Amino acid sequence: MLGELIGERCLACGRAGAALCLSCRAALRGCPEGPIPAGVTSVSAPWSYEGPARALVLALKLRGLRTAATPLVEGMVAATRRDGLRGAAITWVPGRRRDIRARGFDHAELLARGLGREVGLRPCQFLRRRHAARDQTSLSARDRALNVRGAFVAAPTPSRIILVDDLITTGATAAACAASLRAAGCDWVELVVACRTELH
Repeated sequence: MLGELIGERCLACGRAGAALCLSCRAALRGCPEGPIPAGVTSVSAPWSYEGPARALVLALKLRGLRTAATPLVEGMVAATRRDGLRGAAITWVPGRRRDIRARGFDHAELLARGLGREVGLRPCQFLRRRHAARDQTSLSARDRALNVRGAFVAAPTPSRIILVDDLITTGATAAACAASLRAAGCDWVELVVACRTELH
C-alpha cells in the first residue's frame, strides 16, 4: 500500500506497490544446478537468471535502480540460510570503473553490503581490477576466461571469504577472483550470487 502511495512499481512487470510484486515473486524459478568455478569452494544462489529475477538484475545493473537490490539481497540471504555460510569476511567482484561512473555505484558492492547487514559481517574491498576487461556478455565461455585472466588483484585476506556478485554464467569471473584471493592468503571462497544462468 505504501508503495502505491509513493509511486513505487514492480521492476519486473510495472505493477504499482513494491519493487517485486507478489505475482512476480511467485514466478521466480529456483537456481539451476551448475559446476563450481575453479578455486571456489561453494556456490549459493536463489534463482535462475530469467523472468523477474533477470529483470531485477538488469534494473540494478543497467538502469542503476538501487531499489532492485532489496529483493535480490532477500533472495541471497534465503540462499545462504539454506546452504549455510562459513566465511569470516565478505567482499565483492569489483565492477569496471566506467560502468560504476555511469551507474553511480558498484552494484556488486551494494549487494555485498546488503548481505553483510543481514548476516552480521562488514564487507571489505579485498579485490580491485588490475585492468579493464571487456564486457563479458557477448563472449564465449573460452573468451570469457581469457578476458578476465589476471584482471584482479587482492589485498591480504582472511582465510575464509564470502565473494558476492549479481550473477554467475560460466564462472570465469568468479574463478579469476578466487585465484587472486587464494594468492593473497585465502583458502576458502564461498560465492554468493542472486542468479545463475542455465548453461546448455
